[in-house]
Formats: sequence, structure tokens, C-alpha cells
Amino acid sequence: MITEDKEYIYIQDSEHIWRKVMLSDIYYIETIKSTHYCEIVYKNGVGKIRADITPLQEEFAPYLFRTKASTLVNLDLVQKVDTKNRILYFNDAIYCTYAQRLSPEVKKRLRLYNYRSYRGREDE
Repeated sequence: MITEDKEYIYIQDSEHIWRKVMLSDIYYIETIKSTHYCEIVYKNGVGKIRADITPLQEEFAPYLFRTKASTLVNLDLVQKVDTKNRILYFNDAIYCTYAQRLSPEVKKRLRLYNYRSYRGREDE
């Protein structure tokens, strides 16, 4: 749910308790295969929600970027990027991958430039 002053979602933790999680604290959301649930990895742990990834993408598009068919990522929390293996690291223990076809868009959004050839272009 997004309101004018607070952006949050309620998720279930491992004890089936509903917890309020701010969108700014979410590292990524990923579908759990063969279920109708998504796993949400955030700063204080992991939870899940009964949802499909597309409606979540539509609702949280300004905050989360779709890096694969099954994954939404908060690019603001990415700390390191392995462009060779297409891995986004949020810290040393939490990471996810992104699709090769989205590599140019991921690089653009994270402002990964080769400054040797960078000419200040807005379209890169």
C-alpha cells in the first residue's frame, strides 16, 4: 500500500505474523517457484506475501525495478555490482542476479559508466 507520506507493505514472517516493512528497506522481492507467493528480503529479515510479481511491479514501480521475470530489486540499496556474472550485492551475504537483456538498463540506472569514454551524455 502506498500513501502520500508512507510507502510500506505488510508481509508474513516465518511465524505467520504480519509485519509492516517500509519499501525503502526492501532489498528484493522474488517469486517462490510453483507457489503463488513471493519472498521479500529486507533489512531486518525475510518474509513472504501471497502475490504475483507483475501486480507488485505495477504498484511499486517507482521504488522497485524488475531485473528478471521473477525478481524486483531496490536499486538504491545496491552496494556492489558484478557485471561479468550479473550479480547485484546488497551486502556480502545478500545478493541477486539480473537478466542479460536488462544489463544496459541496470547499468544506466546505477550510473555505471566507463568514464574514459564518458562525454556527459544524457542518453547513456
